[in-house]
Amino acid sequence: MSELEQDSTEHNKELLGRIKWLMLLRLLFATFLLVATVVVQARAYPAFFNTSLASLYILTGVIYFLTLCYALLLDRIKRYVLFAYVQLVFDVLFVTALIYVTGGIESIFSFMYILTIINAAIMLYRRGGLLIASASSIGYGSLLDLQYFGVVHPYYTRASELMTYTIGYYFYTLLMNIAAFYLVAFLSSYLTEELRRSSVKLKAKQYDLDQLELLNRNIVQSINSGLITLNNELKITYVNPATELILGLSNEELEVSYIGDVFPAIVPRLRLGDQGGGNDVVAHRQEGIDIEFDRRDGTRLHLGFSQSVLRDPGGDEIGLILIFQDLTEFRQMQDQVRRMDRLAVAGELAAGIAHEIRNPLASLSGSIQMLRDEMDFGPMQQRLMDITMREAERLNALVNEFLLFSRPEKAVDRSVEVNEVIDDTLEMLKNSPELSRTIRIEKNLNKNLWVHIDSQRLQQVIWNLVLNAVQEMKNSGRLSVATAIRTKRGSGNSPRDYARDRQEKLAEISISDTGPGILPENQGKVFDPFFTTKDQGTGLGLTIVHRIVENYGGKIFLTSDGRSGTTFTLHFPLAEEDPQDRPQ
Repeated sequence: MSELEQDSTEHNKELLGRIKWLMLLRLLFATFLLVATVVVQARAYPAFFNTSLASLYILTGVIYFLTLCYALLLDRIKRYVLFAYVQLVFDVLFVTALIYVTGGIESIFSFMYILTIINAAIMLYRRGGLLIASASSIGYGSLLDLQYFGVVHPYYTRASELMTYTIGYYFYTLLMNIAAFYLVAFLSSYLTEELRRSSVKLKAKQYDLDQLELLNRNIVQSINSGLITLNNELKITYVNPATELILGLSNEELEVSYIGDVFPAIVPRLRLGDQGGGNDVVAHRQEGIDIEFDRRDGTRLHLGFSQSVLRDPGGDEIGLILIFQDLTEFRQMQDQVRRMDRLAVAGELAAGIAHEIRNPLASLSGSIQMLRDEMDFGPMQQRLMDITMREAERLNALVNEFLLFSRPEKAVDRSVEVNEVIDDTLEMLKNSPELSRTIRIEKNLNKNLWVHIDSQRLQQVIWNLVLNAVQEMKNSGRLSVATAIRTKRGSGNSPRDYARDRQEKLAEISISDTGPGILPENQGKVFDPFFTTKDQGTGLGLTIVHRIVENYGGKIFLTSDGRSGTTFTLHFPLAEEDPQDRPQ
């Protein structure tokens, strides 16, 4: 529908409503006239003749009849302007007839013309008001002319008294009434048109306000940051959809709740009532607030808040606005950057140490080997030689770990079947003295799981993880190894949320144990170099695992409640099967 057609439709609806009001007022006047006639007839005033009363009854009946006809035609009429003109013209005729039966020039009902003109100006504006004023002037002037020349004889005026009024009085009365008709038409139409223009401007302003409110609502509802408004009692009055999504709580659970029930740690840091005075309606931004929030699904979020004063249009404080963001990924990225910085420094140091140790170590090992082969030693000396060689080999293995840590190899474009590598690694574990007979191994492997990684590096990753799990459980427990294909949508906050911003097929490897778990304060350090809680160990195992996984485009996640059990979850981009690259 075009704007012109829409305006025409709205004008027709408005005009139809005014026509209905005109019909109602006409009925009310007819009812008043009927009641007044009945009262007059009951009191039998001698100034009124029975013929005049009968004429009033007839006029009242005509009004009721015409109004009924108007009501029946109302749903069928399409040209409302013409319909309004017809009714107004009939009203002019009715007023003229009423004046005729009530005394002509002596009638007190000449003001009814003015009411009809006002109705015309209200419904049809200036043109309608002037046309009905002209029709009223013609009707009233014709009636007075006919009365003056004796053509008609109004009922309430005796024939002998018809010539008692001079022509000047008739002319003066007619002139004053006609002037009043046009003056009322002009003033009422002017006021009506001003009202219409004001109404149009008001509608335009209201439309702009509605659009602005809609824009603000869309902005508030579409932003990724959470937004919460509080009243002076610190009760939540509004939350946007991002708040529900971040917190995992519904709008019904949050609204009208005390903010301390949702974020207990934030209440002491809220500043209400000391943000500055005056009528400054600009919110004063306060320093940020960082808190931790535990969702119902067990995910711990790091939230950053900023607070501002909420004011009414008069500038009085009526509450607070809290805007917060999920900084969990940002904090993880910061931790990752710090870890990479430490890894870089440690890598340079490890590379230097490894090169300085490797050459003397090789000379030392070779010299000891030659001495052991060329000289005869007693049992005690032979045992010392074996210990020396074993420790030299252990030191050489440590140097190799340093080199692997400091110089990660380039990722290879090779497909590996994950389950075969896991089977081989677990078979090695079963034959290892590290595995106690009381530790049970469970497997739940998805078939045909291929990833791009060097098979030896994947075996090294899995071996380090399962060996750590076995060592944590000590003498008894359950080791669970599972694989699956996931379609993830996440940003890396947890294994459930990884790859939320992109749809991607991932190969998932999870290794779980039933050991004592990892304390929360240590969970952020397990991938740091040289960090270990074991009596024996270099603290490089998980660091190298993390380096290998990251080098091949994967992610590693740690899940532990710090009391029972630990799960390491690996995610690698899924690859297509390549039989030529199957691990040997």
